[in-house]
Amino acid sequence: MALPKQRSFLSGSLAIVALLGISLIALLSLAGNGGNLHWRLDLLAHFKLQYLVVSLGAFVCFWLWRTCRWRRWLIGLSIFCIVLNGVEVVPWYLPPSIAAPPSAVTLRVLHSNVLVRNRNYASVMALVRETKPDLAVFQEVNAGWLQALEALRDVLPYSYAERRSAGFGNVIYSALPLQQPSVEFLGQLEYASLAAKVNKGGRTLSFLTAHPPPPIRQELFQWRNQLLAAIAPYAQAQTDPVIVIGDLNITMWSPYYKRLEAASGLRNSRAGFGILPSWSPRSWLPWLSIPIDHCLVSPELV
Repeated sequence: MALPKQRSFLSGSLAIVALLGISLIALLSLAGNGGNLHWRLDLLAHFKLQYLVVSLGAFVCFWLWRTCRWRRWLIGLSIFCIVLNGVEVVPWYLPPSIAAPPSAVTLRVLHSNVLVRNRNYASVMALVRETKPDLAVFQEVNAGWLQALEALRDVLPYSYAERRSAGFGNVIYSALPLQQPSVEFLGQLEYASLAAKVNKGGRTLSFLTAHPPPPIRQELFQWRNQLLAAIAPYAQAQTDPVIVIGDLNITMWSPYYKRLEAASGLRNSRAGFGILPSWSPRSWLPWLSIPIDHCLVSPELV
């Protein structure tokens, strides 16, 4: 007679754990919208894809768990989480409504945050030669990387660098002449951005690469947001179509990113291609990868 009681106790315990788990996902999903209130809440906004995947898995489990007395509550909460996160994730997989005309000029741009501790120069050189970009942007370069990248001069003869031996340096290599290259300190004085103009097929484009700091404490959070906020007026001031590319240390779901898109009029070129996560806190945690690298372009660029 003890066996049914044990099963009932186990089932009840699992139901409590399930309810707490899906409630936590709901809380995290909602808390991520409060990035304007605190930098730690902004960090929670970056995992919408993970919240969605967990919610979908939970929904399937709860649907199949027919003996759970709280089944309807669990299914309802999981559907709430699916909708809450799905509206932020799914649109990135929908094809854009505009397409490039047959006569369009193609500009191939490569961006790589090489990671200052990385010494695998050969793989980056091989990637550049394989993809054959018109423009290549490298971030977190130091003196060692600047020396190694000189090997690309035969295919990308033009360059402009902002040198920082301690890392967080930026450099542009180009197959096209770089016009009016400059170092820009946007919104703050700690982290530099590079700007230049390029011309291809008779079309001039304004190009900006930025790499704000990771928002892992309040001061860095403020510097990141100040830099991002300053991109919008910079882009609006340009008379040519604009490309902004870089490791922006922010995902599309942060209120600060949404503010950047709305104020600048730029759009994210990943639209229609999906989330495309680009960074994980550890290489052995790929399921925590998030999309913090972006290429934002003027609406007339497709």
